[in-house]
Amino acid sequence: MTINFFTHMQERGLIAQTNDADGLIEALDQAASKNPADIVGVYCGFDPTAKSLTLGHLVPLLGLRRAQDHGLRPIILFGGATGLIGDPTGRTDMRPMNTKEDIARYIENFSKLAGRYFRTDVPNAPVFVNNLDWIGPMSWLDFARDVGVHFTVAKLLSADVNKSRLEHGLTFMEMGYQLLQSYDFLELFRKKNCLLQTGGNDQWSNLLGGVDLIRRVEHKQAFCFTQPLIVDSQGRKLGKTSGNAIWLDAEMTSPYDFFQYLRNIPDETVEQSLRQLTFISEEEIRGLTASGSNPNKAKERLAWEVTQLVHGKEEADKALAAAHALFEGGGDLSSAPRVEVSRNEIESGIDVISLLAKTGVCASKSDARRIVQGNGLLLNGEKCADAAYKMQFKDFEHSCGGLLVRKGKKDYTIIVLK
Repeated sequence: MTINFFTHMQERGLIAQTNDADGLIEALDQAASKNPADIVGVYCGFDPTAKSLTLGHLVPLLGLRRAQDHGLRPIILFGGATGLIGDPTGRTDMRPMNTKEDIARYIENFSKLAGRYFRTDVPNAPVFVNNLDWIGPMSWLDFARDVGVHFTVAKLLSADVNKSRLEHGLTFMEMGYQLLQSYDFLELFRKKNCLLQTGGNDQWSNLLGGVDLIRRVEHKQAFCFTQPLIVDSQGRKLGKTSGNAIWLDAEMTSPYDFFQYLRNIPDETVEQSLRQLTFISEEEIRGLTASGSNPNKAKERLAWEVTQLVHGKEEADKALAAAHALFEGGGDLSSAPRVEVSRNEIESGIDVISLLAKTGVCASKSDARRIVQGNGLLLNGEKCADAAYKMQFKDFEHSCGGLLVRKGKKDYTIIVLK
């Protein structure tokens, strides 16, 4: 049964790199024929560098759920220790340092967000661990002798995760990150029967470090594979601290905005996103993305499926209804994003530029002015090209319950009076 996990991931296009495909299949096959109580573990780590997990984290989380469905035990590791340092991967500068108290709060929220994707009523229920539990008690000297002795400086500097930072100033602390992550794999290999680590494609060097450490210390074979990353329209990874994150926490990215992000992804990324972020069958995905099919139908299905996974069916249905209402001129607008402005602001004669910036509809006044001057702003369906226009109370009497603002082709917000 477990042998199907790796082949399933391959067939679905969810494997970017692996250290030993044939060896992994054989190891899973052998494990499946042994004592059923001796369940093989597969893990992925998540560093608490922000309050919420992101859409990018959904790929490895669903990968772990696929592992659970094929008989493996998912191990979700939270980096209470590694989060204090920060992975230098993909960074041109050092990550902001969070306090221990912040990290503890982030992990608490991570547990709530990640736990919803797994079954707990099965023998291979998920295990949640915090690497601070085993790294925290270790002294620097113990770690240097037990782990550091197996890594050469030349090897660390040759890793892509470190190489890209050398010219910008890689710190000693950051260079040690790979050692900590490698030790996590060794600890889980010893204590949780964990034979496999997964991660994003940018984690390849770190994953190989763990496999090599297990080989050197335990003289046994372990395995790893990476999965393709989700990137934005500029090809950048959707990171927690890079300013382009789509959050899994509804308080940070509303279900409607979450839905709209997926509904508006480029046509050429829909097929892969359906494979990465949903459990829709391959046959149905091929039908949705076949030559001549309507890409908007596939994107709408993607948006609904992922939103219901993350926020529940009710929120997905509401987001879909709001999207139809905004784009097709009918339906329920109750779930469209809403912001407030004081009636006093209207009485004082606030102009449209200041209104957009004050309510957060635009990032700044200059951003708002650029949109207006580019003929990209509609108020209640009418184009507004006057940057000096003073808002009137009558502008907030649209049937949506406020002022219906559209930026560009697809970005809607309702501004209501308070």
